[in-house]
Amino acid sequence: MKALIFTMTCGEGHNMMAKSLAQSFQNHSVETKIVQTFGYNEKRVARENKMFLWACKHIPHIYDFVWNKLRKVNHTTDKCPNYVKTCLDYFKKQINNYDPDIIVCTHCYASSVISYMKKNNMLKNNIITATVLFDFCLAPYWEHSTGVDYIFQPLENTTNDLLKKGYTKKQIITSGIPVKSEFYEQYDTEKIREELKLQNKFTVMNIGGGNGLGNTLKLIKSLLKKNENLQIIIINGKNKKNYEKIKKYIEKNKITNVVNLGFVNNVDMYMKASDVIISRCGGCGLSEIFAINKPFIIREKMILNEKINKKFFIENGCGLGIDKITDAGDKVEYLKNNPKIYEEMKKNIEKIRKPYSSKNIVDFLISKVKK
Repeated sequence: MKALIFTMTCGEGHNMMAKSLAQSFQNHSVETKIVQTFGYNEKRVARENKMFLWACKHIPHIYDFVWNKLRKVNHTTDKCPNYVKTCLDYFKKQINNYDPDIIVCTHCYASSVISYMKKNNMLKNNIITATVLFDFCLAPYWEHSTGVDYIFQPLENTTNDLLKKGYTKKQIITSGIPVKSEFYEQYDTEKIREELKLQNKFTVMNIGGGNGLGNTLKLIKSLLKKNENLQIIIINGKNKKNYEKIKKYIEKNKITNVVNLGFVNNVDMYMKASDVIISRCGGCGLSEIFAINKPFIIREKMILNEKINKKFFIENGCGLGIDKITDAGDKVEYLKNNPKIYEEMKKNIEKIRKPYSSKNIVDFLISKVKK
């Protein structure tokens, strides 16, 4: 059996979902391949990521306006969108050469191509096709993916929106967002701190996605101003500029309780070593936090889909939010000094999360392949 996964690099979340699904397929001895949606042109892959990050950082209000306007429209689905046309020949080649039994997409651009191919009889009838909703709300253009066999949504709150976009109840499966299995492994916080050579004290971790978005140095100053006895872990991802800036600051001020890291492959370990996680509000990153069941604080100045996620999870008592970066210290102190509220948040996360989502998605898809 073979599985082909189409992903997209605009932030690291889609790639992490793809890797998680690949891990679960391989656990079933299913041969698996991950392909970039615009993989026919490496410059296009880099450009898509660069444009997305630039918009998040420099023109979030324009991004929000366009994103919100587009997502409220059901675009004509009987025409082939331009982004589908540019990928079509590449997708045909990848699928014909690999001959998969299952195709899964972790971005709606990819599933739009697969949907178009399915509707126009360009795929073998026995190939199982699926896509994964990568957020806790709908992005634009999901109506172009209605031709796939299944769409996996994180929670049931998006069911009505998907039905309005043209999906049937039979297509919609509530599964959670796929994250790697290590996030679900049992752990002892003190032992992990010892293994990572961390101090055994109340620990706050900040992560800004794979690209380390956000003014992290200002965040550190806010946290230390309120409580110098905190241990702070900073995951800068690929943001070398942030990493160097923080390094100079902690060396100059002889700070010993800030752990400054670049891109790490064991994010789960640092999350498990923490008491509170400060994060942006993307679907994949939040799902990793849910998996280890840690209360979180959602950052300021985010794009619209993250704002929608933020509102949803604050209302469901899973975390707190900040409107300006100087609020971070107060929010951490609030959780640190209110253990009952802290434990209540953990219970709320437990109620809402969907454990072992990647395994459950893969088990379901394998069960649908005709022997």
